[in-house]
Amino acid sequence: MNSIIQIENKEDFGLVVSSRVVAEELNKEHKVVLRDLDNLIESHGTDLSGEIFGSKYKNSRGREYREYLLTKDSFILYMFNIQGYNDFKMAYINKFNEMESQLQNQLPGTYKEALLQLVERVEENEKLQLENSVQKQRIGELKPKADYYDQILKSKKLLAIGQIAKDYGMTSQTMNKLLHDLKIQFKQSGQWLLYAKHQDKGYTSSETHEYKKSDGTVDFNLHTKWTQKGRIFLYELLKKNDILPMIEREG
Repeated sequence: MNSIIQIENKEDFGLVVSSRVVAEELNKEHKVVLRDLDNLIESHGTDLSGEIFGSKYKNSRGREYREYLLTKDSFILYMFNIQGYNDFKMAYINKFNEMESQLQNQLPGTYKEALLQLVERVEENEKLQLENSVQKQRIGELKPKADYYDQILKSKKLLAIGQIAKDYGMTSQTMNKLLHDLKIQFKQSGQWLLYAKHQDKGYTSSETHEYKKSDGTVDFNLHTKWTQKGRIFLYELLKKNDILPMIEREG
């Protein structure tokens, strides 16, 4: 028997040993082992579901052939249908047990630990998604498209949403919700971001500010302000929806 026991930890199947390895260790032709396993599957039917898996491999010439991947249970079942090879049987069973024990020790020890790990992964994923959205918006802001407004808008003054909302007699919260309902922006992790189709129009300019959280870790907030071009865009959009600034309202 080879000195290196070849058991693999495959993502889709778990701990398995290839029928090719079994054939090599038993000094048998692989086709003979495949035939024995075919017979084993035929005789046990669905009882082997989830315990033995059909797979493919390529030889040195790139040709594709079939093989089986055996879990510990299907390996034991196959080996106990064969006379002798006791050292080989026990070596592989012991190695399966050893690797299973190592994997078990890598898992969270308690339900609480498992939940904490899950929360950590979710938070990290949300942070990456937010950073990606922020990056997309800032890239769009750096590449505004040239149009008529680029020629007439000279003011570089930036406005917070609260300043624009005040012109309409609204709070910033009400204005933000209105723009969300009109499919202009969406909220992610507590921050308002433009939908993709508006990000490259030069409507906003954003700055990222770092701050320390209560646990001492560093995070960031995105401060988005509207350009004069964005202000006119909002004016025209709201006017189409019969929402006028207070200065244009009658009475």
